[in-house]
Amino acid sequence: MSWLRELPVQLRWTVLLGIAGLTAAVPFSAPDGTGMQWDELVLGSVATSCGVLMLRRLATMERAAARAWWPPAIGALAFAVAQFLAGSFPGPEFDGFGADDVILLAGATSPLITCAILARRVIRTRWSALAVDGAVVVASILVVTEVLRTPLVSPANAPEDLRSLVLTYGAYAALMLGSAGVMCTVSTAAMRRAATTLLVGVSLQASAAGAEAMAIVAPSWTWTAVSDGAVAAALLAGTLATYRAPLRAVGHTARDAAPQVSPVGLVLVVAAVLGMPAALVTGVLQGEPVSTGAELGIAVVFVLMAVRLVLRIREDSRVTEDLVRSEEDFRELVESSSDGIALIDEKFRLLFTSPAARDLLGIDGRTDRDVSLLELLLPEDRELVRAGGDAARHFRVPVEGAAPRELEVSTSERPGGARRVLHLRDVTTRRLRERELERMAYTDHLTGVPNRVQLFHELGVASEQPRALLVLDLDGFKAVNDLSGHEAGDQLLVEVARRLRTVVRDDDLIARLGGDEFAVLLNGSLADGEDVAARVVDVMAHPFRADGQTFAIGASVGVAVITTHNGQAAFRAADAALREAKRAGKGCVRVAQGDTPLSSGEITLEAAQVEGTTSIRLDAACSPDGRIDLVHATPVYEHPVRGTSRNLELWTAAERYGQTAALHRWLLREACAQITTLDDESLVLAVSLPPGAFPADGLALEVASALQDAGLPASRLVLSFTEETLVTSSAALVPELEAVRRTGVRLCLDGYGMGHSIWALLARVPLDMLRVELATLATRDDTDRALTVLASIARTSAAVGLVSVAGGISTDEQRDGAVAAGIDLLHGRALPHDLGIEDLAVQLAAGRATVSR
Repeated sequence: MSWLRELPVQLRWTVLLGIAGLTAAVPFSAPDGTGMQWDELVLGSVATSCGVLMLRRLATMERAAARAWWPPAIGALAFAVAQFLAGSFPGPEFDGFGADDVILLAGATSPLITCAILARRVIRTRWSALAVDGAVVVASILVVTEVLRTPLVSPANAPEDLRSLVLTYGAYAALMLGSAGVMCTVSTAAMRRAATTLLVGVSLQASAAGAEAMAIVAPSWTWTAVSDGAVAAALLAGTLATYRAPLRAVGHTARDAAPQVSPVGLVLVVAAVLGMPAALVTGVLQGEPVSTGAELGIAVVFVLMAVRLVLRIREDSRVTEDLVRSEEDFRELVESSSDGIALIDEKFRLLFTSPAARDLLGIDGRTDRDVSLLELLLPEDRELVRAGGDAARHFRVPVEGAAPRELEVSTSERPGGARRVLHLRDVTTRRLRERELERMAYTDHLTGVPNRVQLFHELGVASEQPRALLVLDLDGFKAVNDLSGHEAGDQLLVEVARRLRTVVRDDDLIARLGGDEFAVLLNGSLADGEDVAARVVDVMAHPFRADGQTFAIGASVGVAVITTHNGQAAFRAADAALREAKRAGKGCVRVAQGDTPLSSGEITLEAAQVEGTTSIRLDAACSPDGRIDLVHATPVYEHPVRGTSRNLELWTAAERYGQTAALHRWLLREACAQITTLDDESLVLAVSLPPGAFPADGLALEVASALQDAGLPASRLVLSFTEETLVTSSAALVPELEAVRRTGVRLCLDGYGMGHSIWALLARVPLDMLRVELATLATRDDTDRALTVLASIARTSAAVGLVSVAGGISTDEQRDGAVAAGIDLLHGRALPHDLGIEDLAVQLAAGRATVSR
């Protein structure tokens, strides 16, 4: 039985021992209640065990969540006391209706308090309606028992002094079934399983009361066994309901607070109400006269149903008023919003537009239904809107005498519906700024020519046409800055860029690499490159006029040919040729002769695979209990002569030679592939986006491809990045990150507190995690101050639903302090770091992180 598997071990033993105890005790208990009641002692033991288990469960709950389940726990203990009294002291003192029955009745009615609390947590609970519904069900049950002449209300055969007790048991059964059935038929989604289980327990208690009444009227072991079994099952059901209840309280506005109907409660209520006419028909067919009590009960039921009808009409009226008021409030909110809201059908016809939407779309004087959304857009945007998807997030509306207005649109659609709601926002200014920022990201701010990022982007584009690359450095430029100042030097650099434009074609690219270094990307052969390089040397040899002074400088140029896919290697070769030109006496041109070996500190992926070894090292991030939950992958390059380059040093070298994207692609794919070889399917992998300018185009596709090839679920990958990466990369990075996150990959902000505000980033990027370096939070020796700030960050991140990671944990004191601060994950030298995949497998097998001292 599935419900039995949900029980804790102690409760399973209670079930088994209770069954065995009742089986042995019932035959030796006096059915008339005059002798020793061994079965009641067994029931007292079962109730004690259930009460203790409930109290243990309540100790693990939040106070607000546990409040509803205290009554049945206390009631179980009270029931145990009553059973011990009745079973231990048989005789006149505890025979009939005595003190034990009073305690028992108090404990047995305690579930009604829980039912009332659960009903109160349902949105829009109407207590007046619940009270009337409960009274209708109770009265219906009493009428049924009266019409069918059951002993519960007609105890003619019971002893004279026990008839009131029989009536009490009958009234109790009707009250419990009616009240609990009505209050627990509708419960919250979070409490539905617990409420249904509690309702089953109440039904068993009512059945036990009926069996107990029959045992008084006609004493026998059968009725005693039925009563005892129902009581024990009711206690177990109440305990199981407590264990099915959520540990945390759910707010009234949460989705789990939405009302849901319990099938058990619905069956009880419907059966009780329909049972009354069924009982009347049965009595008439059997020729039984309707008693005065039954007639009175029927009258009461009809009066209560009339009252309930009045309440229903009033409630429907209030609901209608609330709907009208909500509609008016919503319309006022829509019409006063600065963002436009429009409603369209499947053919893109406008069904409704708010005033702001009409202004944004340029609708003048026409009714909404006369207008198609597509007619209002630029022709080139219409197909994007028809196609839907991410491409239709922005569209443009023509404006007479001005540039088109750019609108950002988000859509919502009800499942199965043909209408869509559009939320429109004017982003013309923002898009202009984004384009300007993107232009600035790819443009040198001083000379106005493309920068290093743009050059390496163009080098990475495959071309079937022959191309050549020139890398040039000014001769004698340092003296200009030293003697005449940087302002004169800046003016001279501007003039250099102007002169370069005079010696190249319009479709060639001029880029400033930094300082006094420039590059020219030519569409032509190596001979064309040599010819242009010679003209560059000639034009740079002419005197320059800057800041009222005349300067004589020159230029040295290195030239390399670019084949189909070796743009980065060509830059390395041209740079090496430039150094040869410098060594040859400056003011000359040198052509690269084949590939040039890497010099110290320089690296490309192609050369790394031949000359050295590129590998991955893993740093573990552990939960407070020492379990490794996440590993951060970093690249390492080992060369037999130049030694080891890792992480930042390696990324810096990769950026210099345009290998940033290639190195990151290799790291992502290799790390995903290695992680899938481990047995731990819950381990999460973190991979950082490179610092500095990062070519974001295609990031989402690259991540998806790496995950698919490795067979790694998206939920097990975290992309980490700093604010520097966001600021220096192109504007395409944020949309790419959003696309990555929609696949299930999580995003982590690294270096929290070292840049701008986290709140500003939350508005731009949907973060899941943030990482803070402990050493950056205070001065070097002020660990207490750093931990105080760390605790504040932990609270802040928890408040906005972010996972907090503390880095730089190098001592046990820092680790314990970070755990006390409430940090979710920790890593640093005090935890496993610089691991190979085999070392990580050993750590995972140990079950707890260990650090070699």
